[in-house]
Amino acid sequence: MHQGRLVTMLGTVLLLDVLRVFLPSLITLFGQAGSTSPELMGAYALAWFLVPFVLVGLSRRVSPLALALGAGALLAVGRVGLQFTQGGDPQLYLASALVGLGTAWLVCTAMATAADGRLTAHGVMVGVVAGTAASAVIHTALGTVDLVWREGLAAWSAALVVPVAFLVLAARTWRTAPGDAAPTGARAWLALGPLLFLSGLYTANPAVAETVVGGTPYAAAALSVVAVLSVALAAAPRRFTPNPLLPLAVLLAALTTLWLAPQLPHDVPGTLPAWTLAALLLGQLALASCAGWATVGIPESDAPVSPIRTGLLASAGLLLFVVLVFAFYAAYDLHMPNEYVPFAALALIVAAILPRTRGTVAGPDQRRTHQVIAVAAAVTLVVTVTAPLPRTSGPAPGPDSAPGSDGLRVAAYNVRMGFGMDGRLSVAEQAEVLRELDADVIALSEVDRGWLLNGGHDGLSLLAEHLGMNAYWGPADGPFWGDALLTNLPVTAVRGHPLPDSGPTGAQALVVTMEWADTEVTVISTHLQPEGYDLGNPSARGQLDELLLLAAQTRERTSAPVVVAGDLNFEPDELPLADRGLLDAFAEVRPFPTMVADTRSEQQIDHVLISEDLEPSEPANPDVPHSDHRPIAVTLTPAGQGTQGHTGEE
Repeated sequence: MHQGRLVTMLGTVLLLDVLRVFLPSLITLFGQAGSTSPELMGAYALAWFLVPFVLVGLSRRVSPLALALGAGALLAVGRVGLQFTQGGDPQLYLASALVGLGTAWLVCTAMATAADGRLTAHGVMVGVVAGTAASAVIHTALGTVDLVWREGLAAWSAALVVPVAFLVLAARTWRTAPGDAAPTGARAWLALGPLLFLSGLYTANPAVAETVVGGTPYAAAALSVVAVLSVALAAAPRRFTPNPLLPLAVLLAALTTLWLAPQLPHDVPGTLPAWTLAALLLGQLALASCAGWATVGIPESDAPVSPIRTGLLASAGLLLFVVLVFAFYAAYDLHMPNEYVPFAALALIVAAILPRTRGTVAGPDQRRTHQVIAVAAAVTLVVTVTAPLPRTSGPAPGPDSAPGSDGLRVAAYNVRMGFGMDGRLSVAEQAEVLRELDADVIALSEVDRGWLLNGGHDGLSLLAEHLGMNAYWGPADGPFWGDALLTNLPVTAVRGHPLPDSGPTGAQALVVTMEWADTEVTVISTHLQPEGYDLGNPSARGQLDELLLLAAQTRERTSAPVVVAGDLNFEPDELPLADRGLLDAFAEVRPFPTMVADTRSEQQIDHVLISEDLEPSEPANPDVPHSDHRPIAVTLTPAGQGTQGHTGEE
């Protein structure tokens, strides 16, 4: 593969690496998990994506390639430093600066293609596609827990590999003799932001593939292999597609499928059927082909242009990335439609590549390129299939630890999308504290399964693997965000129930019936999102009434115990439990705060509500900083057989 493609590939891996730290840091540290307004967060993010425009101005005095190599060198060194930040403000501000440097590097690299010929526009675009593919492979091999979230000598050493390789190749590129710049249209670079957005949102996101196919890592491996193969379509789009209309049509079909599939009838509304994995794979092939077409020939009425215009349009393209991200994810706070955003990204790609002339580009021998890609795909298959094996099974229960044998231990935990108070991914720590609570059933709230905004982690599969438990998914607002339940008890039925329109995000109730103590028990996992969190608000009353009615109907239908667990966002005295057939499992242990000590420490908004035929004992609410909520737990036994006691904050 051409040297320019390789250096661009490695630089793109670095850029995506820091983006997967910047975006969740923006939410958990700068945004304080929703307490900062979306407008202020958007302004902060936009500021860093405006950095490339400054370097475009400097390119009048300094060579674009020199600017690219300088920004790239700082990006590489900074990425190593990011490994040692350990969360907090250092992580937030270093990641922010690195995003500015990374986008500046990519823009200056694009300008260099119009300057002296050491890099070609097509080679750089292929390198970006190869970088997204390589990033997907690395992300899959690491089980979606990137090196920056890991500690120890092995992680720190591995974090040096890409930065060092990038610096070596960048130096070799600088020493290459200048040549004639290959003609291309500057409008092609508008595709950069939509390309990174759609690949991160769907088509090159391993966590999304895991979610679609029930948490198995092999779906992520398949996606990674296809991502590598898609580089061939970017490198030679005309060889595989007669014109750009074909990949554009396939990409439109893939996005439409991913939009419509969650709306199909299903026991748990909002989930993506396993067959939608095909939409992800075909979507990635089509997206890569579109990227290749963007720099093949010159768009009509768009003659070869100066580095300045190239830089301005490349900067605008990357600015579109953050605009698309905020348009898509701010909808969860503002409760606005966002289904149009992926299609808007597709429209921008169309604008970048249509219409085209029949021009061609010079490049390395395509046969050799395809041979390299085939070998890379084979290696990817081996690495991504074998690397996740050690993490696919959790600790087996001991011989005397049959689930539910000593009472039904129920826990609830709002996991804050897997991030602790320090802004670092804390799924492993969350799993450890849940293991110490020794719960048979765990209700989870704010579970993220592949959001680009949070770094693309499948939090549910990670927790299930750490704990060796089976996972049941209840999407609340889109197919990748919601609630879940973990258990190893035999499950007989799973159903999801959407709750009435709500505040920041959607809400649902995941109803799971399981065998326990020679009978059945139904556990409802939920996270209420009432607008204003005030029972006088119709949204709040409607959600809570619907939930309590569902519990009563379940109890009437099955005549078996019922448990409601999760973040209800109401204090105990705000819950109208009288004459509803439910009891507060923590009624006898006040105060019982469920928020961590350095936030709203006196609030008790996470609950376990139980039917009257159950008796609670051994409550626990350990004050741990792995989320902004504490995990809570209680042991339930048939009424008359349990004893009440408060273990304190474990």
